[in-house]
Amino acid sequence: MDNLRHVYPKASGQQLQHVIYQMWLSLFLMLFEVAQAPRRINRYNWRNHIQVANVEDLLRGLLSPNPTMLLSGHYGNFELAGFVAGLFGFPSFTIARPLDNPLMNDYINSFRSRYGQFILPKKGVAETVERLLKQGETLTVLADQSAGKKGVWMDFMGRPASCHKALALYALTTKAEVVVIVARHHWKMFSLALDCRGLLNCETLASESATIKGITSWYNQQLEDAIAIAPAQYWWLHRRWKDPRKRKHLHG
Repeated sequence: MDNLRHVYPKASGQQLQHVIYQMWLSLFLMLFEVAQAPRRINRYNWRNHIQVANVEDLLRGLLSPNPTMLLSGHYGNFELAGFVAGLFGFPSFTIARPLDNPLMNDYINSFRSRYGQFILPKKGVAETVERLLKQGETLTVLADQSAGKKGVWMDFMGRPASCHKALALYALTTKAEVVVIVARHHWKMFSLALDCRGLLNCETLASESATIKGITSWYNQQLEDAIAIAPAQYWWLHRRWKDPRKRKHLHG
């Protein structure tokens, strides 16, 4: 509720409660789809369940001889993005923090790897990621993770948020194709739009845009535009705007 009040200050409490209710529907819908997807969606019937928007940009990024970075956020069914890329015949590497529950971690990773999505641990992965990208591989990342004190601070939906510098740095040093993509629910099981929001070719960027801030600002804007289409499908419980720069006061 605090996140929503900051982003939508003119909305009524009733309106925000409705968004929260729908957010939980979206979240549980995602969990049910993850549990059933390996049995329900395959290379032959995916068109019955998934509509692809702006497919030209998506294929241009995936088929480029340059490495590809698929960026998404905590929105809709983000777990299906890498899964579907594998269905299309494009294996990818995903940076993910291991879940606290080891059984759930194993279950989610088995889903992710069903069609060739390989999981990389979040810590100590920089050299591996750079090497894979230089080899022309595809990397999928949730780009709305808080980067803490060391991140680059950018406006995200009207509030300052800490963003990881590494994503833009990887893109610049490897001349990657950066694709922002989201999987938006149609509010029933296995009915989604895989929406390619934009494609950024780092090899052809003008010098004034080829910066960490420039690329970070670009992909944040694409995510904002996607969230604006269906605000209730964003994870408002996600701690996107936590600010470690503020000192905590101890009482007692």
